[in-house]
Amino acid sequence: MTTNFTRFDAAEFLDSEELIAAYLTEVLAENDLSQVDTALGTIARARGMTNSRTPE
Repeated sequence: MTTNFTRFDAAEFLDSEELIAAYLTEVLAENDLSQVDTALGTIARARGMTNSRTPE
């Protein structure tokens, strides 16, 4: 029996300013700069701020 998993993306659940603020607060409390960088990218994706085009 094969189990198929889908990739979890927190950006799909950050659909309000309150959730974004709570998420960022929790990440900042961890005091890990690499996680802050990841969280900011996740928040950008949640708000549609990413650019899928490749630079020219």
